Amino acid sequence: MFIVELKRILSSRRTLIILGIGLIMSTLMGILPITYETINYTDANGEVISLQGKKAIEYKKSIRSKYDGEVTGEKLKSALTAYQKVIKENGNITEDNEKFPLTVYTESISPIKPLLSKMPEVFADPQTGVGSELKDIPIEKSDDFYNKAKSHLEDVISLEYDGNKKIIDTASEMYEKVEMPFSLYGGYSRDAFDYITLNILILLVLCVSIAAPTFAEGYQNGSDCILRCTKFGRIPFVVYKILALFFIIILYYLVCMLIQIGILNYNFGLECLNTSIQMLFSAVGLVSLNLGQLQVAVVLGGLLSILCTVALTLFISAKARTSLTAILISVVTALLPTIVYAVVGTSWLVYILPSSGIGMQNSLLYQLVDINFLPMGNAGVWTPYMIIGGAVVELIVFLMLSVYSYCRHRVG
Repeated sequence: MFIVELKRILSSRRTLIILGIGLIMSTLMGILPITYETINYTDANGEVISLQGKKAIEYKKSIRSKYDGEVTGEKLKSALTAYQKVIKENGNITEDNEKFPLTVYTESISPIKPLLSKMPEVFADPQTGVGSELKDIPIEKSDDFYNKAKSHLEDVISLEYDGNKKIIDTASEMYEKVEMPFSLYGGYSRDAFDYITLNILILLVLCVSIAAPTFAEGYQNGSDCILRCTKFGRIPFVVYKILALFFIIILYYLVCMLIQIGILNYNFGLECLNTSIQMLFSAVGLVSLNLGQLQVAVVLGGLLSILCTVALTLFISAKARTSLTAILISVVTALLPTIVYAVVGTSWLVYILPSSGIGMQNSLLYQLVDINFLPMGNAGVWTPYMIIGGAVVELIVFLMLSVYSYCRHRVG
């Protein structure tokens, strides 16, 4: 029955088209972030050379490689000293400052830019949260970066959560477990992670579209009336249908993500994955992960959210009378967290929905790298706990409801 159900799903032209779209989109989502990488420099003859794509990535890595490794206070102090010296001699780096020498920028600023990228955030004004300019940060304080990061964390939570003491204590305890000093291997793009989350969102819609007709199609064409009356009808039948569907979706999702991430990691370089997430995202990120571990967490979290949403889709399909109705309701439900987040921001409603970990700013990625708590009385719940825990519970509940609803279905 399992094999027969696999053949039935894969023999559908609509399913094959959807599978093809996912594979093509995953390839594009892997290639696009590479094409956005650019850099200009002046060669020995004074000619401006423009590089794009993998060549730009390799050039950036070559001029930044001497700063690879641990981000120590000594490195930060040395880099900040060099930065302020260059600014003093050549003026501020602004979009309208066309007089700033390209050669100086490429040779002196670009190599240390990733190293200094989090200092404006860490040395932000504690009252307003506005970041400092690198030229205004005292050099003698730069080697106190990590202690300053811990106090900045408390300042951020005080501003965002009205000084909630329990949230401050919880976040501070989590931050104490973050491995310091951070590691930096320049080259990986933050845009690449945005495209990973975007691809997961696309795959969510495609997987829901595959799952939506599972029961409703049989209701609509009348075949279900016959199949449910056979020897292995009802519970055995619905269990094998669900197992076959989940097998296809899990395999499909993992293949698509491996294609995209394989393209990204090949072009940016595997060594870049050793970079601490705090050096690419927020300096006060609460989890001790490098970029490679973050990729794994985001992919597995996305898979869990997709399976949970598919389970809800099966429940909808067991209740719907037509495939079109099931697809429309399921797709809207899958996109609901992204829509609600765009309207009201962080709220309990966003994170109690099955697909809460998928989207853009509401995605599991940004919940892991930023500071996000759901207020609950005097305390707060870290949003990744809500996303993962809620998805596990809802996956079980909706699968049970799907089986129950299908077995209780009566032909009207």
